[in-house]
Amino acid sequence: MSVNNLDNELLTRCLLNQNRAWEDFVDRFLGLVLHIIDHTASRWNIRLKAEHRNTLCEYVFAALSHKNCQLLRNFKEKSSLTTYLSVVTRRIVIRLLQNETNR
Repeated sequence: MSVNNLDNELLTRCLLNQNRAWEDFVDRFLGLVLHIIDHTASRWNIRLKAEHRNTLCEYVFAALSHKNCQLLRNFKEKSSLTTYLSVVTRRIVIRLLQNETNR
């Protein structure tokens, strides 16, 4: 089974609220989310403390699970789940960083 199929199966498990699905999802994509956070902050010339980085990560996963995983339900398989999550994560992080700089 390809990685895309495994990821889509994991997504389906999450959307069906199956046992341990969310924990498995977070375990699978935590590294990706942290990488996107680091890369985005670097592109914005922002040095993140570990605390801030972790807070951004929590916000991303909270956004993904918000309203019964609406952002995940919007995935239409026009790309890989990894690509979709990268774009969504980047947008969330940019919005959060912009809000912080506008205060």
